[in-house]
Amino acid sequence: MRRHSKTSLFLMELILSILLFSLCSAICVQLFVRSHREEQKAVFLNQAVRTCDSVAAHIQQEKALPSPVYYDEDFHPCAQEEAAWLLETRDVTPAGASVRQAYITIRDLKYPGPLAYTLIVGY
Repeated sequence: MRRHSKTSLFLMELILSILLFSLCSAICVQLFVRSHREEQKAVFLNQAVRTCDSVAAHIQQEKALPSPVYYDEDFHPCAQEEAAWLLETRDVTPAGASVRQAYITIRDLKYPGPLAYTLIVGY
C-alpha cells in the first residue's frame, strides 16, 4: 500500500483556506462598494432636500419663482458648463385657484433619468 504524505494534505488544506478567504474577501468588497453608493445617495438626497426647502422658503417670502440654478458635485452654485445638478421651478397653479403652486425639482445632469427630487410648494 502506498501512503500519501502529510505534506500534500497540508497543501490541499492551505489551498482550500485561501479559496475560502478569497471568496469572503470578494463578498466583503462588494458590500463596502454598495454601502458607499448608498451613502452617496443619502448625502445627495439630504443636500437636495435642504436646497429645495431653502428655495421653497424663498418662494413663499418673495412670491416669485427663481430662475434655474446649476450646482456642482458638492452642491455649490456654478456655471452651466461645470454643473452636475439643475434646480428648476415651474408654476403649476390650477385655473381659478386662490393659492399658487409650484414644483421645485432637482435633476442629475450627469446621469439623466427620472427626477432626483421634487417638492411642491404653495405660495
